[in-house]
Amino acid sequence: MMFSMPQYEVRFHDRTQWEEISEIELMHRLYESYDRVTPAIQQMIEGEQVLTTDAIYRIKYRKKAKISR
Repeated sequence: MMFSMPQYEVRFHDRTQWEEISEIELMHRLYESYDRVTPAIQQMIEGEQVLTTDAIYRIKYRKKAKISR
């Protein structure tokens, strides 16, 4: 059984492009902005973006590969 870990993206307010961010960096940045990180992570799991004073964070969704039989 194979699975992939979610990847995260950030868009800083002074930029227009989304950039990939590691899970460790995401947790560190959310910890700086929120007392509790779990609700912010839950928002991202539910498909929402998380807004902080310097950036917007989200889960990077990948297209699912088609399985041929």
